Amino acid sequence: MISVHLSIKKITGRILALLTLSVLMPAFSFAQTGNDFGSSAYNGKGLIINTKNGYIEITPYTADVINVTYKHNLGDVVKSYSTIGQPTSVKAVYINDKNFSGIKTSALKVLVDKRDLSVSFIDNQNHLLSKAFNYAKTGDSSTVSFKSDGKEAFYGGGSKAIYLNRRGTVLQNNNQAHYDYHFGQTDINISIPFMVSNRGYGLYLDNAAEGSFDVCKTDAKALGYKTTSGLVSFYFVGGGSMDGVLKNYTFLTGRQPLPPRWSMGYISSRYGYKSEREVTDVVNKTRAAGIPIDAVVFDLYWYKSAEFMGNYNWAPDSFPDPKRMLANLLKNHIRVVTISETYITKKSENFKAAIDQHLFATDITKKSSPYIFENFWAGSSGLLDVFKPSTQQFYWNFYKARIKDGTAGWWFDLGEPESNNDSLVYTAGTNKQVHNAYALTWAKFAFDGYRKDFPESRILLLPRSGFAGMQRYSTFPWSGDIDRSFAGLKAQIPIIISMGLNGVGYMHSDAGGFTGGGDKANKDPELYSRWLEFATFIPVMRTHAGAVHYSPEPIYWDDTTRLRVTKFIKLRYAMLPYNYTLAYKNTTTGRPLVLGVNYFEPENQRLSNVNDEYLWGDEMLVAPVIVKGQTTKKVLFPKGEWIGFNDHKSYKDSADVYAPIDSLPLFVRAGSIIPMAGPYTYTEQYDGKSLTLKYYVGKSSATTTSQWFYDDGKDPNSLKNGKYDLVNFTTNGKGKTHTISITPKHLIGRTENFKLIIADKQVDAVSFSNKTAYTIAVNINGDKEIDFKWNGKPLVLTVKTM
Repeated sequence: MISVHLSIKKITGRILALLTLSVLMPAFSFAQTGNDFGSSAYNGKGLIINTKNGYIEITPYTADVINVTYKHNLGDVVKSYSTIGQPTSVKAVYINDKNFSGIKTSALKVLVDKRDLSVSFIDNQNHLLSKAFNYAKTGDSSTVSFKSDGKEAFYGGGSKAIYLNRRGTVLQNNNQAHYDYHFGQTDINISIPFMVSNRGYGLYLDNAAEGSFDVCKTDAKALGYKTTSGLVSFYFVGGGSMDGVLKNYTFLTGRQPLPPRWSMGYISSRYGYKSEREVTDVVNKTRAAGIPIDAVVFDLYWYKSAEFMGNYNWAPDSFPDPKRMLANLLKNHIRVVTISETYITKKSENFKAAIDQHLFATDITKKSSPYIFENFWAGSSGLLDVFKPSTQQFYWNFYKARIKDGTAGWWFDLGEPESNNDSLVYTAGTNKQVHNAYALTWAKFAFDGYRKDFPESRILLLPRSGFAGMQRYSTFPWSGDIDRSFAGLKAQIPIIISMGLNGVGYMHSDAGGFTGGGDKANKDPELYSRWLEFATFIPVMRTHAGAVHYSPEPIYWDDTTRLRVTKFIKLRYAMLPYNYTLAYKNTTTGRPLVLGVNYFEPENQRLSNVNDEYLWGDEMLVAPVIVKGQTTKKVLFPKGEWIGFNDHKSYKDSADVYAPIDSLPLFVRAGSIIPMAGPYTYTEQYDGKSLTLKYYVGKSSATTTSQWFYDDGKDPNSLKNGKYDLVNFTTNGKGKTHTISITPKHLIGRTENFKLIIADKQVDAVSFSNKTAYTIAVNINGDKEIDFKWNGKPLVLTVKTM
């Protein structure tokens, strides 16, 4: 969140300088002639190539994850903020002949060409997947290029408000804040130096310094990378599929812990709630309107106002008894998230302590004096050196006190850092060297503090910025200060998909749009409705806006708009069993919750750059309307048959789908069972004891397996300690005969009340493989449903429909 009184930020000279360096033409090569290869040595764990100008160190982490580091001295060490995976025991064969030196694993050949020192990655079908070449170093900067086939799609690079396929672009690896941005803003708050190819591999550059990617723009057959500092150390991340690549990448950088289940409900936020009465009024009116709600976010007014940024006590005039307020909200099943920044203004009660304890980043031009941003929008401020242990403890003490009071999560804002320059020096290095690691380090010390002092808590951190590996610190980032417009909405789908492909599964946006200039004139019911329809099927549903005359909560809209969006918020709660199962898959495999439509067929050129629809898990397709006035939308479908979630029609290939303002085009993969529940007022009402299984029958008889995961939604150790249910539903059927197998994968021994509904089918008869009590009833939609109790044992239902 940035003050609404600010003018739009201008690109700094530092970033412009980076742009001029983004065409990656090396000043000199690591190797110029064939004579530069010296020798190679393999010790069973890694390969070292000795060259005239240095070394190439190649280490297999797994059979299809290979690290390559260019060193000018053998003792050079990579400083990684992101990689936590360690090399496993990999069986590899050493190769050394006239032209090549390398290793062969069960999945790859990695060959160094002795003539030019290029490093090739070749799969088991003898296909060249990528080749690193033209490594060069000039001063502190280094470059390397990777061979492309000239047509493959590349995805990733972090949060970018541009098309999914990055081919033909230049991207900065440099976290930046852009106020009031919309589609077309190339670089924003989160940079992640990981590019994923639709050919089934990824390239992860392990360096937090500022840099850039030239994604086949200068040369259609070369992906270029430049870093301004540090070693070039990259990982070739194989896998053969998007699932395989993401599983391997999150092995390296970590996986997201299970979320607190309340985070998957509706969260109300604005800039900002100024008193206890105001927030209580919002909660009470929301509940009275029949709208489910689980949490509220307090922006900077919780500590009074922006000019007191750095205070970490509730403003006593507005919040006279915060402990009582938090306790009352929690009794009403409302969690509270409070904002935090790492800037401390001169008016803050903590400024003097930060100065006295030397907690601020220093000024390289003034003999290590604290750097003060005299023109910072909240007032003259210092920026905390989050890399410094004493700073981390200083801030964690405030967080710890507020958590004890009842705060359930933290909103980390301005963490790019928003205002910064190359005069800043941290204990970890210069701004240019560690800029991108700033927000990651902030999240890490908060996460570590929670784990130490509140080990029984699941953690929710809402950062605006971050870096590779941020997901392991239980982060739920949002896409920054987006323009309240259809151009702002358009940016969200590619941002969320790209972040998922970079390991960050819980990306979301300020639903409704953050800023829109003229506040009253920009209150557009169509935009608001379309944005909330979309937000129903993303990892976090949180309304937010930053304007004096604009309230983003549904209760402050006209009756028609309020009732329209209420329907979708209720649908989100009904989908909680399915959505929470997606969270389990993300935690255990690294698969994002939001997937590109080509995720399971990445080389399908028809689907390689679809930016206005996505998969919600592997069983649902969402096609939001993101164009003003549009009521019919062309939808492209992945292979197979898809069934309309509401109309139950069969779809394949593509279709023009009718989508009036109160409708979201939504589809289910044929044969899938979607677990649903409710209705609920808040997520804690979901206890996993009653479940509706909605079976979407297709025209084919293909066997399809769906899953359902359940735990208490609170225990951070539920997976480790086996306190969860995991059940498979396998279907087979077409026409009038259907079989449904219910197979327990892991149970904690509860009896479940299941309600089976076969979409658009009337049940005629049912039989069970085990003795099971059941009833067939007619529901409010006129559909016949089968109600039965499941005792946790394998069960097969044979259902005949009319």
